[in-house]
Amino acid sequence: MSILYLDIGNSHIKLAEKKGIEWEIIYKASNGSAKNMAEVIQERPDADMVVISSVRKDVLNRILELLRFIDVKVLTNSLVDRVNMDYKTPDTLGMDRFLTCYGAVSVTDNDVICIDAGTACTVDWMTSEGVYRGGVIMPGLKLFYESINKQLPELPAVDHHIPDNWPGKSTEESVQWGTGGSFIMAIQGFIKKYMEHVEGEADIFITGGDSLFIVDNLQSALKIHHRPYLLFDGMEVFGRDLNG
Repeated sequence: MSILYLDIGNSHIKLAEKKGIEWEIIYKASNGSAKNMAEVIQERPDADMVVISSVRKDVLNRILELLRFIDVKVLTNSLVDRVNMDYKTPDTLGMDRFLTCYGAVSVTDNDVICIDAGTACTVDWMTSEGVYRGGVIMPGLKLFYESINKQLPELPAVDHHIPDNWPGKSTEESVQWGTGGSFIMAIQGFIKKYMEHVEGEADIFITGGDSLFIVDNLQSALKIHHRPYLLFDGMEVFGRDLNG
């Protein structure tokens, strides 16, 4: 069976296909381009099914209307055994957060701390047994910069760079520490907090649009894995496990 995987994020939709052991992105656009994405699928007569993970109900409903010509499987948190969710409100958990951790756990014997750096940045923990323990949702890197530019227009616009010296010795350096620096330090603080509760070892997995910025700047003694397509890994493995 030939399966396509669709990630409906906060800002973009991405359609992917597994080619051997690698993922190939065959369509990526803003959420407003769902019609074009459906046309891309229609042009692939070998596709048997589309598996979907979505954080946007409005976009999902629009896409489901457009994909009536093909079998669709939407991965939702209702499909997760509640024993695998240590979460007070499991019905509200974004399935993308669970699937990202699920993909990470599938390739290591340790607990995982997963950082998904998109429009929002999530920092989540799953045990090696596949139990989702909870997490953090914070503004993504872009929002850090946009908040400064919008609310404090007299401060200089800065690039995504953390100064080598501490503290900042100019207004520009001070803003760089307050944007990219605080973003990284917050993530490092969350990892440290998780490790106070992890029994045994843990690996860090980093994914999302700003993942390389984190990889370049994160300081941790834990093993770090950069997996750009970690959500798709989780979608594939979870779907396979559902089918036995």
